[in-house]
Amino acid sequence: MVRRLLSWTLPPALALGLLSLGTLTPIPDLLDKVLSWVAFAILLVYVCVPMWEYHREQQTDQSSSAAISSRDQT
Repeated sequence: MVRRLLSWTLPPALALGLLSLGTLTPIPDLLDKVLSWVAFAILLVYVCVPMWEYHREQQTDQSSSAAISSRDQT
């Protein structure tokens, strides 16, 4: 249960921490930009991976149902 909660909340919390790091500590602008890009990449992966898995699952369901219907026709 704890592992599932951490896997669900850790990436956005890490991304928000990286985004707010520039306001909390004095860091150079270049490092702040790099950390911002890393944070956005983390959020993008966090959102896109479940969507990709859902899409793959839908394709698998469609291909298995197509195979079943073609087997029924013969």
